[in-house]
Amino acid sequence: MTGGMAFEALNNLGHSGARCVIVLNDNGRSYAPTVSRLSESVSRLRLNPSYVNMRDRVEQRLREIPGLGELAYSSLQGVKALFREVLEPVAFFESLGVRYTGPIDGHDIAGMEDALRNAAAYEGPIVVHVLTHKGRGYTPAEDDDEKNLHDAPVFDPSSGPPRWAPTGYTQAFSEAIIDAAERDPRVHAITAAMPGPTGLLPFQARFPDRFHDVGIAEQHAATAAAGMAMAGLRPVVAVYSTFFTRCFDQANLDVGLHDLPVVFALDRAGITGPDGPSHHGVLDMALCLRIPTMTVFAPSSAQDLEAMLQTAMDLEGPSAIRFPRGAARQVDAASIGTGLTAKQLRAGTGVCLLAVGRMVEAALDAADLLAADGIDATVWDVRVVKPLHDDMLVDAAAHKLVVTIEDGVRIGGAGSAIIDALAARNAGAHAPPTLVLGVPLEYIPAAADAQAILSRLGLDGPGITAAVKRALAPVT
Repeated sequence: MTGGMAFEALNNLGHSGARCVIVLNDNGRSYAPTVSRLSESVSRLRLNPSYVNMRDRVEQRLREIPGLGELAYSSLQGVKALFREVLEPVAFFESLGVRYTGPIDGHDIAGMEDALRNAAAYEGPIVVHVLTHKGRGYTPAEDDDEKNLHDAPVFDPSSGPPRWAPTGYTQAFSEAIIDAAERDPRVHAITAAMPGPTGLLPFQARFPDRFHDVGIAEQHAATAAAGMAMAGLRPVVAVYSTFFTRCFDQANLDVGLHDLPVVFALDRAGITGPDGPSHHGVLDMALCLRIPTMTVFAPSSAQDLEAMLQTAMDLEGPSAIRFPRGAARQVDAASIGTGLTAKQLRAGTGVCLLAVGRMVEAALDAADLLAADGIDATVWDVRVVKPLHDDMLVDAAAHKLVVTIEDGVRIGGAGSAIIDALAARNAGAHAPPTLVLGVPLEYIPAAADAQAILSRLGLDGPGITAAVKRALAPVT
């Protein structure tokens, strides 16, 4: 209910008058606790012990009145309904042309059946407001304050899963944004109902007044960040890569058009593994590259992510830092890039491998495999997909084959941008043949882990090696 499409749909239903039963499952949560005041007054009322005890005593005594008990009890229910009609969310829904009934105990099966039968008999659209407890009856879920086991790995049902904590790139981001906020009081963090999975719970604990959870409303998160940046703050919007699509319009026109210093931290970028086709973050690079003022970072290690956040905080315009789910590559200080430059990790003369983010590790594996077959490969960590580092382009143009490797969509992604930049730079001169490796433009099914999918797509060391050999055959 914190997303605009819900209100738009209700408005359309109210206008049409169509017969439709809408169940509003009010459990006080989405992924994390709900950020909304829509039913706050109802929640306060139902959770007030004095009200609950008094209500139960009155109802019980009314039922005990000889001869009139059931009539008195039914009359009280009518009075309660009247108060709900006057004081509670009915005004909000009925202003949109939608009838309201509730709140109803969603765990009372008989009561729910009655409510739904009555709602089905109504001639127009009607909302049935149901109060439930997420995870009710299962102790590990009830004790999970963060998300009530909204999602969890395979685990023993008798004991529940171990407590989740951010790891890898998410943990590196969590630590880096706290460091940034320690240095600069203008730094604020924004999340769309996912403070835990995006690593912002430690930030919230350390800087509660500079933490903003807007609920499931990525569009609002981006536009709120734009307003904050206009006021002189340095907001960081932390969302899953796949959910960035929800706020592309706002990122483009509210942030990008005004060249505002907003940082988008895009977690779960690339192939994510078991979360399903909807959660693969394969569109973010193609989208961010379309925003003219956007700087696009892709760290290949936990240490580089920290360096990139520092760089992004110093920019005068918008930026996006995309990083994958899971374990992060660890490197020494000599392997960390700086500023807006690419980083050459291996020098060769035959093939130039330009790898983006997580694909750096696979490119280094491929370089070893190619070397065993007598093919000398250069490996660049692209680091900054936009703007591209000119030194990297100059070096790439001197090779007999240029291969770009990314875990985003191949069409319109980083590889396309690199090939376009190479062609523009070498206009009128001999340009080497190119090969773009990436995710095909299709919905990718889930798998037990991301690496299995990457291997199937040829985005691992052996897959890159095989693709390079095929491409070199006609060249040599």
